[in-house]
Amino acid sequence: MLNTTPSTTIAWVGTLQGVILILGGIVTGPIFDRGYIRELLIIGTIITVLGVMMLSLAHEYYQILLAQGICVGIGSAILYVPSITLVASRFQRRRALAVCIATSGTAVGGIINPIIFSNLQSKLGFAWATRILGFVTLAELLLAMTIMLPATRSKTPHSIRSLLDPTAFQDPAFMAFCLALFLMWIAYWVPFFLLPIFAQFKANASSNLAFYVLVIANAATIPGRFLAVPLSNKFGPARTMAAFALASSVLFFGWIAVGSIASTIVWAVLIALFMGPLAVIYPIIVPHLSPDKDLVGTRMGISSAAAALGTLVGFPVTSALNDNEAGVFWKSQVFNGCCMLGGALLMVYVYYKMPRKA
Repeated sequence: MLNTTPSTTIAWVGTLQGVILILGGIVTGPIFDRGYIRELLIIGTIITVLGVMMLSLAHEYYQILLAQGICVGIGSAILYVPSITLVASRFQRRRALAVCIATSGTAVGGIINPIIFSNLQSKLGFAWATRILGFVTLAELLLAMTIMLPATRSKTPHSIRSLLDPTAFQDPAFMAFCLALFLMWIAYWVPFFLLPIFAQFKANASSNLAFYVLVIANAATIPGRFLAVPLSNKFGPARTMAAFALASSVLFFGWIAVGSIASTIVWAVLIALFMGPLAVIYPIIVPHLSPDKDLVGTRMGISSAAAALGTLVGFPVTSALNDNEAGVFWKSQVFNGCCMLGGALLMVYVYYKMPRKA
């Protein structure tokens, strides 16, 4: 449908959706703190499914951008931060495992949904393949609500508080944590957007094989996420996050030497294995950096906004540094490696500033 649209332009749809998803936490976090989790889940479900269904009617790039990038992005934003905050705030002893299981749905969806869509599209066409995914999404979200809502009905009056926590901006550890997320998330989504392009133009892979390189990378994030659980429990989430970020930065620099399809697949597995846990660990850290448990959602939203801004910076800078047709990617690889390294060093600072139990 978008055969004449450059791949970098198409990638903006996913980038915009990701930015809105994470940035929305700055609003939905405080709303969660006020006790409106039920309303957030219902509204988020409606908007997300509406966006997917509207996507099935799209024929032009701007229509896809509006439906998938903006509408689904807004719906997902309403759902994401409150759901993760709920898990992080309700589990104490096994918080790392609980957040790991909750966030692993992203990786599972990244494996299953593209394969389902690819097979359905070849048989039923784009419109009906998208509608079927919309109904699947609706069923999944309704199931999630039946599990979450009974335990989240508030029996106390909703308190009124600011959408922002002013004390957060006076907390050196929390501000360093937000800056670390900003730097890490400049690089975090780059492999997932760039790998298919890299596989085609640098490793000379077919478009079909390039698609499955991304699927393989999504699959590799799952063991990495579960690996983060025992490590976080033993060494603390801050040190564990610093270690994974450092390993990811080394892999970004090592990406420069990758040239064949075999080495591309190996690198995709390794970067997903070491970078995937970052999305699991940071929600675990936020409660440790929240002096008031009633502000966990607000601070989760602020930190997520920092990550979203990093995502917004990362994609255009990476695109500007690359020359896809010539197979020149080393500039963006060095840039993203430096950003991830900076985030790792900041997490070391956060570790020494946060409570010892973390």
